[in-house]
Amino acid sequence: MRSLPYVNPWLAAGVIIASAIVMVAVMLLIRRSAPEGGRFSDSDRASGVFGFLGAGFVILLGFVIFLGFGTYEAGANHADAEAAAVVAQFRAAADFEGDLAPNAQGELVCYARSVIAQEWPSMTTGERSPVTEGWVVALDDSGVQQQNGTSPGAQPVMNWWNATNDRQLARAGRVLVSEGQIPTLLWALLVIGAILVVGWILLYADPKERLVAQAAMMACVTILVVASLLAVQVVSSPFSGESGSVDTGSMEYALVQMDQFAKAEGVAPAVPCDKVGIPLEK
Repeated sequence: MRSLPYVNPWLAAGVIIASAIVMVAVMLLIRRSAPEGGRFSDSDRASGVFGFLGAGFVILLGFVIFLGFGTYEAGANHADAEAAAVVAQFRAAADFEGDLAPNAQGELVCYARSVIAQEWPSMTTGERSPVTEGWVVALDDSGVQQQNGTSPGAQPVMNWWNATNDRQLARAGRVLVSEGQIPTLLWALLVIGAILVVGWILLYADPKERLVAQAAMMACVTILVVASLLAVQVVSSPFSGESGSVDTGSMEYALVQMDQFAKAEGVAPAVPCDKVGIPLEK
């Protein structure tokens, strides 16, 4: 079962608590020099402006989180589709002629291993793995060899290229999602909104108000705003490597399926790589 993403809870708690402490300290510092009654002569009018700021921030936040969840779901779907295409291609390769069948199947095993061990870590920065790229080229070469040995219309060749197309599209989508799809402008608007909401609270600094009430007001708003920004960061980075991020489970299961298919067919793929997808020296 796929879990929803969440950031390291201890790190998140530390960031939230530290932000609240800093802003409470700023509030209490400003409070010392603030005029009695605060900086507003009409608190109702000021509250109306704060309500407008808060509503605007919440609407923008909701839109960005919705977009972020879409990014996460897209990343998970692309990973699942890629794994399914690899298994389909492995089965199509069983119909290749001569040594091409075990060789192509072995290359698919290496591709899957490299995706798990090489490309997944690279995606934390939105990059592809050159090792995986090498296996993509090798797989295309195997398909061309089978096509030249038979014909472009042969069923094994057509099945191979159909699965190749599905795999490449899924991989391209996966890598694209890993680059992050929250535009910089939206991030800037969120940060500006957060600053406006928290900054407006500072204007309520009043030496006549109880210290505890003023500190609590600032702490609550800061905690909510910072937690919201952290939530956006998590859902917009599905391959960040944190607990709950899209993991390699689909491709790992693809390896299991390929192994089961090979045993059922009584074949032994010629795997030209180690356990992490690095090509073996010839």
